[in-house]
Amino acid sequence: MHQKRGYLMVLKHKQVQALITGLLLIVAAPVRATADPVMSTYTPDLTAETIRMYWLKEDGTPYKTINSLLNTVGKTRQIHMVINGGIYSKTYQPEGLYIEQGKVLSKLNRQKGKGNFFIRPGGVFSVRNGTARIDTLDKFRLTPMPDFAVQSGPVLINKGVINNKFSHSSESRKIRHGVGITDKGKVVFLLSKQGMSFYDFTHYAREQLKIKDLLYLDGSISKMYTSESSVYYQPYPYVTMITVEAK
Repeated sequence: MHQKRGYLMVLKHKQVQALITGLLLIVAAPVRATADPVMSTYTPDLTAETIRMYWLKEDGTPYKTINSLLNTVGKTRQIHMVINGGIYSKTYQPEGLYIEQGKVLSKLNRQKGKGNFFIRPGGVFSVRNGTARIDTLDKFRLTPMPDFAVQSGPVLINKGVINNKFSHSSESRKIRHGVGITDKGKVVFLLSKQGMSFYDFTHYAREQLKIKDLLYLDGSISKMYTSESSVYYQPYPYVTMITVEAK
């Protein structure tokens, strides 16, 4: 009887140790994709991950879907996150500037027009030598040439200041997604899980995620894939896509 009780005590002790070890591992693990009830977010660790952009395959045809990208690029690169890039035209071309691997595939667009893309200020999300930034159109420069860049709009937060073109009384509530940079310099990709106004999306990003620069990328058709999730049904083709990959 004493031996059995001793065995149970040792077993419980080992179970407690295993539980503590598991909890320590969970705490120590980097949290990049969050389980936020309002927003799906992904914060890349740019010491171990890299941000890249894709539009056309080697044969000149577009990838169009997250699945297609995973089945081609994913064969040789470890992809942790994919999200669709900036707004595109009716002819399935980037609406503005698009740079891939240091090559300008679509020029900067400063024209006036209708729709979210043309709400000012517009902006450019770019990556060069592992450093990401968001610039308004009037501040963006092609020199030095970024490795990757995509133009979109509007810029919702610029240096901590919220774009005043959006009202809290707006009734336009749609899925929103964008890319932001926090006050600590972290990149955050964010996608709302429910319909939100620009006002609510922007204020949530600044107040809850501490984002100081935020560029709107796209809306209702947007999806975010992470290596911890499934590939969702994608009813519409994408033009540009942004990935986070292992270095």
